[in-house]
Amino acid sequence: MSGIRNPATRRSFLRSAGAAALSAPALVTARGASRARPNVLFIACDDLNDSVEGMGGHAQARTPHIHRLMERGVQFTNAHNNQPWCAPSRASLWSGLYPFTSRYHGSGHWRKHPVLGRAVTLMEHLGKSGYGVYGTGKLFHNGHEPKDLYTQYGHDPDFGPWPWDGKERREHPSLACLFETAYYKNLPLLHETPPYQTWGPLSDVPAFKADPAKGAPGYRGWWLYQRPFRYVSEQDREPMPDEACAEWAAEVLSRRHERPFFLGVGFSRPHIPLYAPKKYFDMFPPDRIQLPPYLSNDVDDCARALLLADPKGLEKFRLLHAAGGEIMWKRWIQAYLACVTFVDDQVGKVLDALERSPHARNTIVILTSDHGFHMGEKDYIFKNSLWEESTRVPLVIDAPELRRRGARCDHPVSLIDMYPTIADLCGLPADPNARGNGYRLDGYSIRPFLDDPHSGSWSGPSVAVTQLGAGERAHYSIRGRQWRYTLCANGEEELYDHAADPNEWTNLAPDPKFAAVKADLKRELLRITRKA
Repeated sequence: MSGIRNPATRRSFLRSAGAAALSAPALVTARGASRARPNVLFIACDDLNDSVEGMGGHAQARTPHIHRLMERGVQFTNAHNNQPWCAPSRASLWSGLYPFTSRYHGSGHWRKHPVLGRAVTLMEHLGKSGYGVYGTGKLFHNGHEPKDLYTQYGHDPDFGPWPWDGKERREHPSLACLFETAYYKNLPLLHETPPYQTWGPLSDVPAFKADPAKGAPGYRGWWLYQRPFRYVSEQDREPMPDEACAEWAAEVLSRRHERPFFLGVGFSRPHIPLYAPKKYFDMFPPDRIQLPPYLSNDVDDCARALLLADPKGLEKFRLLHAAGGEIMWKRWIQAYLACVTFVDDQVGKVLDALERSPHARNTIVILTSDHGFHMGEKDYIFKNSLWEESTRVPLVIDAPELRRRGARCDHPVSLIDMYPTIADLCGLPADPNARGNGYRLDGYSIRPFLDDPHSGSWSGPSVAVTQLGAGERAHYSIRGRQWRYTLCANGEEELYDHAADPNEWTNLAPDPKFAAVKADLKRELLRITRKA
């Protein structure tokens, strides 16, 4: 099926395959009862870390809607991504293949990749099995969304609205101080991307004077989707992309569907730049912001290879301090928390629509993020690290047959397990690539933990694995219930005991007392990544 490249032919194939699958018998539950196959509502946020009520992240986070989903579902408190970068994380999620299996790490479009180009994505697998497949927003990476995967697709993603000078996207004028420091002017990695490094409420409408030297005619207002974004006031403006996606998803949920459906909703926030309506910023006054747990010499015992793998996080932290010290750091945290609450409200609109719909009692709801994000821990403000703040993701699953609602599961799982879990819950064939690229799915269904969150017995590994980088220069980390072990390409190691050190402040790898623990974890890492 994945060899069909003509979109019209592919859609025809999906329709005919779906029609055949509609005659399949109803799903038989674990208790032996027969019911219609469940719908799936999958909500994916972008760059959302553990700043979620009930996850133990930032103490001032306000996410009442995600929290109510936790209260009726199962929260996986030890869930992780498989590569802490948007494109490879999402490609891995929807293909069910580890990045080290597919060797796709975000360079180029995944559909042109020799392995992923012939993989049957979860959307295609559902479509072939009789599901209507709907999507909106950022599900794959921006620009990587093949619309022919869907019965219907809603709104394209965009990180805007953006400040605009009449020629190009710019940093917000209110934060020009960030880019006027001597530190920034000697910072080549960030020098070309100031639009992403700023934040502010929509009410702070940007304005630029004409700059003939740069060929910029000047502009006052916001810019979105390559056109002006209409903003008159907080009450009179067009919707932001995430708001439009929430409304579209709500409309899809209000429909009566003749066949089961999958609805993927991809929200862009809290991805930078951190712009949101003013009311969300007002919830978090900067003078009341709490800093995250912080140790001034935290990076002294870290592997040098990890500090050099993606220095943008270190540079962004130093940039804030060079421009305004702790006050500027708090302003950034204010903006991140504001965008988290903003996206939580969009989640609430979708959950409310589901509850009002005829599908409320037969829909699986999954909420997660593509990776985490540092808020200054380890002098780092970014993703793309192998520390807890970057690898850990929110993961909540609510399903019709749950026995223990509001439960928490601390067994390590990862995004690689989402494809086989959905396939299991929806009664789909377990080997979707048999006629495609031939690869079996790498993950395992976490359905046993939905049945018994505390002692569910599954066949998957005892750790979750995350990869940073590609090829021979890749670094790997595994996270168990107690330990995090990291092995760098140059042989450097890190070992953290989360029972005693949840902030990962003390690297135990050099301590000979932990040699046996380290050896066991290294053996497991090499086994999973097939390097043993």
